[in-house]
Amino acid sequence: MTVDTAAVPDNKKNNLSITKRDRRDVIRQVREITGLDENSINQTIEACKDGTGRYSLEQVISLLFDDSNLRNNLQRTAQPSNNPSQQTSNVPTNNPIAAGPTYDRNNDTITDDVIEISPEIDNQQPTDDELERALLLSRETMEQIIDESDIAERKSLDEPAGLKNVGNTCWFNSVVQALYTLPYFRQLILNFQYPTINRSLTDSEQQAICFTEELRYLFALMLKSPRRSINPDRAIKKFKNTRKLCGVDFSHEDCSEFAMHLIDLIELAYETIGKNLLNIDNTTPMSFINPVNTLVTGEVVVERNEHISIREALRQINIQMIDSSNIYDGLETLLLGSADESLCNQQAIVEQRWLTRLPSVLFICLNRYHFSHTTKQASKIIAPFEFYPELYLDRYMLINKNVTSNKRNIAKTLYAQLHDLENTLNSYLKYPCNDESFALANAIRVVYEFATGCRLNPTLPKRTESTSPDQTTPNRVRQHTQVPIQPSHISPEELQFIQNALPIWLTEVEAKCANIREEIQRLKNELKQLYDEPQLKQVRYTLHAVCVHEGSATLGHFWTYVYHNDRQKWYRYNDNEVCETTWTDVFDAGIGGQRAQNNREEPRVPSAYLLVYINAEQESLSNDIQYELPVDLQRVLDDDLVLLQQQIESIKLEQLHSDLKSICERIEKQQPVHRALMIPFFAGPNAPSDSEIVKPVLDSTLRVLKTYAPKILSIEVDRLLQEIVEKEIKTYLHTANIITSALPHNDYRLQHVLSYLSANRVESIYRQRVMYDIIRLATFPNDDIRLRIFKLQAQIICNDMQMSNDEVQEYQKLLTDYKDFRSVIAAFLAGCQLMNEDKFEDAITYFCVACEYNLRLSKQCTLPMRAMDSCLLFKARRLCFERWNDVVINRFKTDPEYRLDTMTHQFLPCLMQLKLSSEEDQAYITEIQRIWCLLLDKLEPTERSLSLEEFLQRLLEQPIGQHYHSVSINKHQLVERYEEAVRDLIHRYPSFSGSTTDQQQQQSPNRSNRTPVLTAPVPIPVVIPQQQQQQQQQENRLPENMPVIDPRGSSPMQQGDEEQESSLPPSSS
Repeated sequence: MTVDTAAVPDNKKNNLSITKRDRRDVIRQVREITGLDENSINQTIEACKDGTGRYSLEQVISLLFDDSNLRNNLQRTAQPSNNPSQQTSNVPTNNPIAAGPTYDRNNDTITDDVIEISPEIDNQQPTDDELERALLLSRETMEQIIDESDIAERKSLDEPAGLKNVGNTCWFNSVVQALYTLPYFRQLILNFQYPTINRSLTDSEQQAICFTEELRYLFALMLKSPRRSINPDRAIKKFKNTRKLCGVDFSHEDCSEFAMHLIDLIELAYETIGKNLLNIDNTTPMSFINPVNTLVTGEVVVERNEHISIREALRQINIQMIDSSNIYDGLETLLLGSADESLCNQQAIVEQRWLTRLPSVLFICLNRYHFSHTTKQASKIIAPFEFYPELYLDRYMLINKNVTSNKRNIAKTLYAQLHDLENTLNSYLKYPCNDESFALANAIRVVYEFATGCRLNPTLPKRTESTSPDQTTPNRVRQHTQVPIQPSHISPEELQFIQNALPIWLTEVEAKCANIREEIQRLKNELKQLYDEPQLKQVRYTLHAVCVHEGSATLGHFWTYVYHNDRQKWYRYNDNEVCETTWTDVFDAGIGGQRAQNNREEPRVPSAYLLVYINAEQESLSNDIQYELPVDLQRVLDDDLVLLQQQIESIKLEQLHSDLKSICERIEKQQPVHRALMIPFFAGPNAPSDSEIVKPVLDSTLRVLKTYAPKILSIEVDRLLQEIVEKEIKTYLHTANIITSALPHNDYRLQHVLSYLSANRVESIYRQRVMYDIIRLATFPNDDIRLRIFKLQAQIICNDMQMSNDEVQEYQKLLTDYKDFRSVIAAFLAGCQLMNEDKFEDAITYFCVACEYNLRLSKQCTLPMRAMDSCLLFKARRLCFERWNDVVINRFKTDPEYRLDTMTHQFLPCLMQLKLSSEEDQAYITEIQRIWCLLLDKLEPTERSLSLEEFLQRLLEQPIGQHYHSVSINKHQLVERYEEAVRDLIHRYPSFSGSTTDQQQQQSPNRSNRTPVLTAPVPIPVVIPQQQQQQQQQENRLPENMPVIDPRGSSPMQQGDEEQESSLPPSSS
């Protein structure tokens, strides 16, 4: 990264961040920014220290970029002052205690207190946090999104696998793909084994091992998984956890930075294993060679002023893009200093770095960042930079120092001649005139044309063409084309002079320029071929990968070109896309520069950021070998194969769901809604379903749908759904004989609406339709797409089913009868519960309601199974009357103050309904009359006897009109509650254990003959809130004493019930 410095405003110096940093880390960062040597950086750091030993990193960089300040400060530090007060600093400090550098004796490192000025840190940090959260959310979203690329499979395992971009992760993918395709490095990761450690690990060691293990899993999938692209999210998350350990918390990920951090983490993981090989007491250390360190680490000798030389490790080469046009010039400028002494930023060479040991894999980072301290913004250097498929490093080797030094002396001479020629050429091409400049040849042409009115030469010669004087003169003699310019008024002698002299001058000027250009080209070729000798072509490196970036300094996209040595081909790795390419495409994408597009320069041209070279002599680096996965990696692969099948199914299910949804939407637009979908029970495809039909059977429907759900991709959905419906119909195919034999202990009709329809021998079309309606109107979990597919298919089938108007009416009638049947059972159960609680007044109301509605259901003798077991119901009602009557008689006998008003207004109206019922009920009324008459005979003529006589008179009367009840009921768990209630009745009252079915069959003909008046529906008022009841009465304008009847004939006990339990209102007469 290059930095443009400027003075920091005073108003921004208050935002200070003082951190302890390793001096080597500071030098490495400043060297990357400035490109200067370590000695200059060290001296500048010492010069910038204040009285407390602290220094500002920004001031160090500013001084290094200011030549005059740099020289002055270096001279001052050469003669250090003993007075700390004489040391100047622009950075204030609040700590009066001197804090000099601290030394780590174990590592011989210096720890400094570094003051980092961040003028916009208050505003920048929230932005960075928000950006990090946004990227995290993007990655989480990408994890959940499954597309075709996730399930696309390779034709064979020999086809290279890509990596999925899970949200701004191209920087990770490009580096990992470059390293994975290096066979030796791939084997190094796959063979990583983490043994049991006999010591505690630091956080850095633990996280390095976790990341390396996750990278190993990723490599195993890239090697053996059939996927065309692999998801690297787990490895990326592990790396994110280690970013703080790397010393740099970068928000915009750079592939070159990440490459070095990745290598450091893997090296630390192997180093941790190496430490474990030592004995516990460390008395007999074993030799351990870190394979990662050997792979990427070389050595250089740093020579300073020809007297001082030190050895340093070489892990990465950072080439500054300023004044370097190709990789050889960039390496020379970085290691030895440029031989071209005319460069504007060239300083005195104070040190040279000579290679003594080369790494097997060489990382060359091309620094294209330019950071301005004035604007606090980064920009991208897009200058072209050439690199080559082969790289010879002999000229930078210490063993060739003498040869290289001689070549550099020759190069200096050639550069001097080259610049002299370029200056001479510029004197012709940029001839000075006042404050401007122009080409001298063009000036001669303009004068000639102005004087003669003719053009001397209509086409200007190209600068790159070398033209001899013998070739130019005849052309000019022949070309005297007239131009529309008014000739000047000059004398014939002057005109003759111009016509003779100016062509000769022009020929002379252009001939000299052509000769200079030829000489310049000769010198450039000589410089280019200066090191083209066999002696300097022994150390050969081949280009393995090129990481390319397209975009600006703050955003863009990375991808990688990789050379597969076994196939002798270049491949382009762009996240999940992998394709063959050519060296021409690689070079065009990596060289940089600007491209003309739409008549303007386009700066967003791709350019190389990272070059990975490998030693051509080490064949083991690029020779691939067969690798068999160990047990743990095979388990990872097996888990991924299972996940792949699940994702394939998920994609197919999503597509199937989308297709069915489109069909439903098309049907809704093109076809009118079928009348069967508009009946009150099922009021439309998107309307809430009738809970009384759906809820009781929803669990069983879900069970059977989930049982068949795994087959949804192997069998057509409509066929599968038909199979499900047929199975459910067979499951609840209870005949009338089976149901009758189970009564009264069990009533199978309560289990499912299909049982009710089957018992009544309903046609198959109605049973199928009710199942499809239940499925299409049931509420299924949104996360179960298979159930939602069944729901859509049921909607389509319902639209295709053809039902006549009579069939629709019959279908509605069947559903209404089933709800009424459940209401009868619910009222019966409520009456039994209240009777057991000795609440006879309330219980008899529910029994009466149940009996009245049961009589209405049983009026159709052709379908006797539509109603409840009437014998059981009537017995329960008579039992309730009997117990209530006994309680009243006992109180009448023992309590002189007891009045029979309750019996008159509540008991008698309900009892009179028994006269319209079975013979047993009528016989029971006679018995009641007899008991009360005997009681009257025993009483003396008093006021109580008169009350009793009035009661008997009412008791002996015939019923007049009809009686109305208003109740609320609970329809939950009717099956279990019914069985429990019947068991309790039989246990409490042994008379219920008789055969109720035989009695019912014997009494049903008599009942139908004796109660012809009940063939019409029994009117029972609806329980409606007072405000709603007043509104409904106003709308319907019914007589005041008439009950509100449901127009469908359904039970008032069901209105607004929705399977919810409500309070029990008192009965009314």
